[in-house]
Amino acid sequence: MPLPLVTRKSLRDNEEKLKENVEKIQQALGVEWTYEFDFETILAKCTEEYVKNDLGGLFYKDIAGNIADCIERCSKDEMSKEALVEANTAQKIVLIPNDDKKFNSYWKYEFVNGELRVYFKPNICNVSDLSYFKLETIIPSPGVYSLPARINLKEKQEKFTESLEKVKAVTKMEWTLDESSLETVYPSLEKSYQDRIGEIFAEILDYACENIVKRCGDEMVCEAVQEACPSGKIVFKFDAKQSEYWKWKFADGELHISFKSICNTSDNCYYDFEKLL
Repeated sequence: MPLPLVTRKSLRDNEEKLKENVEKIQQALGVEWTYEFDFETILAKCTEEYVKNDLGGLFYKDIAGNIADCIERCSKDEMSKEALVEANTAQKIVLIPNDDKKFNSYWKYEFVNGELRVYFKPNICNVSDLSYFKLETIIPSPGVYSLPARINLKEKQEKFTESLEKVKAVTKMEWTLDESSLETVYPSLEKSYQDRIGEIFAEILDYACENIVKRCGDEMVCEAVQEACPSGKIVFKFDAKQSEYWKWKFADGELHISFKSICNTSDNCYYDFEKLL
């Protein structure tokens, strides 16, 4: 059954806007994504007159435009950009009305079977919400970390290096962070902490390194640290049963720093590890 004339005219008059939004995404990602609309289904479920009378303005200009803005913003980070392209192998954005009463938000992004789906309530409103959604929070990510966690770790890599270089300058030996240990402790963190793992552990490592630098100003302590930790490797561990928030241990030629909760992180700046040497 053909769409009403007023609807077809609205779609025709806004075709250029749709092309502009497709182009915006292509410029951001380097690949072309298309929008997919089933307007017969949309009109059957979205019965308000304003939808029928301005279908093109609503979907081609406003909705497609806000989605394009969201993708453009997300793709400014190279890691997010690559993940977006990998997640949407179908290279299309499918708009789907959702009249399920359990659907408690006006808009929802989801990657399903290699395509980006955008669900919406039939009473269309709050279109600008599409623009501000943090798309990186739902992009599938390989390995242990979420995409926001991977981005956060990348952003804080220089901070990790700076802290280790300070210890190297004092102890005259190379120091490294066991990055696999961060993967191991990641599942034990609260969700809000998981996405900030780089920020949190960069701070913890800095406290620990500050402590080592300060105490290794004493030559005897420095020699003892060199003997106890010849690998110069710092390993993080999670231990819910330990009595202290933070505990240090020299084992297997490494420095193990364990925690029962991400709390009182500055304790690492003052931990008396000399008693372990």
